[in-house]
Amino acid sequence: MTQMRDLSRFFRALGDETRLHLVALLAQQERGKALCVGRLARELDVTPSAVSQHLRVLKDLGLVHGERRSYRIHYFLDQERLAEYQELARELLGEAFVVSVESSME
Repeated sequence: MTQMRDLSRFFRALGDETRLHLVALLAQQERGKALCVGRLARELDVTPSAVSQHLRVLKDLGLVHGERRSYRIHYFLDQERLAEYQELARELLGEAFVVSVESSME
């Protein structure tokens, strides 16, 4: 039951359009590249405080991590954690579901 709860939290988090855009922006970055709150806010046309609130939800899931660079924190997507959620979806919902979701996002 814990796995189903974890997957539900994942889908709820990505059910918000702004968070889904955040994940998409971070996923587009090359490995090792990260974006700060200000840049994310400009890209999404929202306030930095709104970005911070959405990042908190994604950090709670373990999908996003921050790294201090000078006086700013840069955020990046945890590709391994994302892969874990994809595998969990495969296990609980079946291969056909995950494949159809992945191909619809392209």
